[in-house]
Amino acid sequence: MVLSHTRGCMNMTSNRFFLLLLLIIGLPSMAEQGCPPGQIPAQANGNITSCGPIPSGYYEQQGSAAPRPIGKWIKTWGAVSLDGSGTVGVAYGKLSKREAQQGAISSCVEAGGEKCHDWATYYNQCAAVAEPYKDGKSIGGKLQFVGGAALEQAKADAEKKCTVANNSSCRVIYSKEPLNNAPQIRDTTRLMLRGDPCN
Repeated sequence: MVLSHTRGCMNMTSNRFFLLLLLIIGLPSMAEQGCPPGQIPAQANGNITSCGPIPSGYYEQQGSAAPRPIGKWIKTWGAVSLDGSGTVGVAYGKLSKREAQQGAISSCVEAGGEKCHDWATYYNQCAAVAEPYKDGKSIGGKLQFVGGAALEQAKADAEKKCTVANNSSCRVIYSKEPLNNAPQIRDTTRLMLRGDPCN
């Protein structure tokens, strides 16, 4: 008889353990309010009465902010200068218009230009310069400058504008994008061209 009493206590202990386990497992499902995945509780008079599908845009309405872009655009100036013999100087990544113009003129002089002058400036945009050419060589004609939002479009527009102005084939000799998340760059690039860009 003592054996059966012990067996009964063990059954009671295991029953309590099993009941406790069911209670612990069941609590998270109560927190979900009983709705299956992809649905939310529907309320009437403050009481949850049923579940319904999650409407499109629901999570955006709940105040979840869109991810912020990483990086910071640095608003910079660029300039192109030239002289009458076809020497071109460029500067980009400058913090002021004046600094860009002076940098481009200095670049033109360093490349051998005489009487270099400011020809074009641009601010916080892509830029492209095209020149006429024949048989892979620069020929006399008018250079064309185009600024814009997209680099490839600025390059295409500069070539097209140059072709129309010179009635000749043209190619891009300079192009630059605005700077993104970079330190204050003070760099100049020099280009040497043949022919008179002012014809």
